[in-house]
Amino acid sequence: MEYVYTVWFKDTSAEPDDQDREWPASIVIDAGTIEDATAWGDHLAQRFSRARYSEQFLRSNSEPVEDCANADLSSCPRIKHGQEATDEEIGW
Repeated sequence: MEYVYTVWFKDTSAEPDDQDREWPASIVIDAGTIEDATAWGDHLAQRFSRARYSEQFLRSNSEPVEDCANADLSSCPRIKHGQEATDEEIGW
């Protein structure tokens, strides 16, 4: 099953009043359960955050793709649970 995983980061190098200081990123993860999708997304997001010291991991959530019927997911990166996608493949 596919889930939309969304993570919020905070760019600690940005000015406090910068509207882009906190920013979301979404990917579609093919996983057996929503918990698996969230755990795998968190793994990838935290790896990104550790590599880029200014990008602080804030929070995340996942929801089934069918619950996002009004969202255009055509340009959203798609990965499988357990796939060690690079930051470039994910696009964050």
